[in-house]
Amino acid sequence: MKYIPGIYYSSTGDPFADIGGYVIECMSKQFPGKDIMFLIQRATNIYVNIWGGKLNAFFLNSTITQPAFKEDRKIEETLKFYQELTDDKRPYKEGFCRITGKKTKLFSASRANHILSGSGTFVNFHHTFEPGIFLSKEVLIRVFFVPLGVLGLGDKIALLTSNIPEVTKYFVKENYEQNTRNISATSKEAKSVLKSKFRNPENALFKFAYKWIKEQEQQEEDIERPVTLNLYHFTNFGASPEVQLYTLPSKVFRFYKRCLARGRSKYWQEFVNAHYRHKNGEYVPFTGQWEITDKKESQVIKADEFEVWYNAVYYHLLHEKPILHLILAWTEKHSFPFSITGLYQTNIRDMEQKTIDKIEELAQFIIDLGQPDKIKRAVREIEKPKKPHELRRFLLVGLVKPNYKAKNEKPIITVDEYANYLFPDGTYWQDIRLLLLIAIYQKLHENGIWLHDDSQDEEEDKDALTTENDH
Repeated sequence: MKYIPGIYYSSTGDPFADIGGYVIECMSKQFPGKDIMFLIQRATNIYVNIWGGKLNAFFLNSTITQPAFKEDRKIEETLKFYQELTDDKRPYKEGFCRITGKKTKLFSASRANHILSGSGTFVNFHHTFEPGIFLSKEVLIRVFFVPLGVLGLGDKIALLTSNIPEVTKYFVKENYEQNTRNISATSKEAKSVLKSKFRNPENALFKFAYKWIKEQEQQEEDIERPVTLNLYHFTNFGASPEVQLYTLPSKVFRFYKRCLARGRSKYWQEFVNAHYRHKNGEYVPFTGQWEITDKKESQVIKADEFEVWYNAVYYHLLHEKPILHLILAWTEKHSFPFSITGLYQTNIRDMEQKTIDKIEELAQFIIDLGQPDKIKRAVREIEKPKKPHELRRFLLVGLVKPNYKAKNEKPIITVDEYANYLFPDGTYWQDIRLLLLIAIYQKLHENGIWLHDDSQDEEEDKDALTTENDH
C-alpha cells in the first residue's frame, strides 16, 4: 500500500467518495506495490474494453461515455485526464475541498467526472455562482472507481453505505470481488456493471442486512451495534438525473436480527414468505414454496425466485408502517411466537416490556376460562370495539370483574397497570386490542384449542378483524 496514500481510501462521509475509496483499497491489495495510475488504467480497461463504455448512469459525456470517441480514444483521453490531474497540470485553484475539508489544490467537478454534482449551466446550484463544485484531485479519482463497488438495481444503480465503515467495506469488497470473478470467467454478467436480481430497494436492503447478519454469525461475532443501512438508488443519465434514499434504521435492523435468532427464525421466515405478493399464487407453509396457477397449470416457485417480489412486511417495516394487522391475520391460522410480536413492539414501537407482559397475562387469563365457547365469546368482545372506551369497558367488565368474583387474591389489572402500561399517554388503543388478540391466538395454538371449525366462523372472523392498515 505504500504507493497509494491514505487520502485515496480513508473515510470522508461522502457516499460516492467513500465507495470509490474502498474500491481503491481492494484493488491496491490485489495489486500490491502499484501506483494510483496503474489502478486507473486497469479500471479504464474494464470500463471500455469489457463493459463497452456503459457508464452512462454514472458520468455524463465523460471521456468514457462520449459517443464520438472510439475505444482507443476513450482510453487515451481518460488516462490523459487523470495523469494531468495527478500531476497538477489541469487548471486549479487553492482552497478547501468540499468533501475532505482539507486545504489543497481544487479542480472543477461536473457530471462528467463526478456523480450528481450539477453542471456549469446551473451556476445558482453552487457557492458564489461558481461553474461547478471544486474538489481535490483525490476525491475526483475516488469517484472514478465507484462503478466497481456498486450494483445495478432495476433501472438505476444501488450504492450501499452504513454508519459503520466495516459494513460498507464488506459490501464494496463483495461487489468488487464478484466483478473480478465475472471478468476472469468472461461470463455474460461481466459485460456491464454488476447486476442485482432484485428490482425493488426494500427487498434488496433486507437481503443486504441478512447477508451481514449471517457473516457476523460465521465470524462468531455477536456485538450489538446500532447498524443502519442506507441505499442510494440513483442515475446520472442524460437529462433525468435522480437519486432516492432508502434507509433501514438501526432499530429495524436490530429487530430483524433478533427475528433471525435460533428459535425464531423458522417462524419469522414463514411469516415473511407468506407476505410476498403474486396475483395467481398461494404460499404453502409446509413446503416453504409458492404455487402459481395460471391457465389451469400449476408452477412451484422456490425462495430464491419469489424473494424478488413485492413483500408487504418489508415494505411496512422500511416505511415505518405498522405490521400488527399482518401478524394478527397470520396468527389466527399459524403458530407465531408472541416473543416476536413483543420484540416488534419494544424495538420498533417503543412499547414498555411491562405492557407486553401484562397483555400476555391477560391472554392467559382468558385461555384459563377453559371452555372454547367462553374463550370465543371473549375474543368476540375484544374484536367488537370501534372506540377506546368500548375496549376499556371490556377489560373492566370482562376481566377485572370476573377475577374479583372468583376471589383471586391478585388483581388482574391494577390502577397503575391500567394507567401507566395499558393506556398511557401516547399509546394507541387499537395496538392494545390487536396485541391481546395476537397473544390469545398464539396461546390457543400452544394449547391445541381451535375456535373456528366451520366456514361460517371463518367468514365472521374475517369481517370482524378488518382493520385500517396504517393506524
